[in-house]
Amino acid sequence: MYPRILLGVTGLIFLGYGVYCWIDPEQPAKLAGLFIATHNGYAEIAAMYGGLQASFGAILLASAVLKGYLRPGLWLLAICIGTLAAARGSVAFSNLDSSFRLEGSSLGIAMSSGFTAYTWGALAFESLVALLALYALFKTRKQ
Repeated sequence: MYPRILLGVTGLIFLGYGVYCWIDPEQPAKLAGLFIATHNGYAEIAAMYGGLQASFGAILLASAVLKGYLRPGLWLLAICIGTLAAARGSVAFSNLDSSFRLEGSSLGIAMSSGFTAYTWGALAFESLVALLALYALFKTRKQ
């Protein structure tokens, strides 16, 4: 039951966000800190943030309900969202400015970056979903 719920909920999130981005490409662009300069840019954001995410969500939903598609759907979720998290994380963590200082007996660590809650939230969501998909794959391997 858990793997189907994971695929279903994640599928609904991607389908819903994809449709939203397809209808209004400016919103995801603003959230990501992007400026759409041309009509081609609107088409690209609508296609990649809208169409691709909506279709990915629909595939996950189908995998949640169609017999025989549970494990392939989990593999798709783990690989696609895992590599998305890896790519986002490789940039986000490589551009952190960190400093260490020792005051008295405590170590102070300060970290800062130019990334917003959008990037950190997306990275947390992607990482969690990929790990949950891998766990579900492990739990369903004998079924």
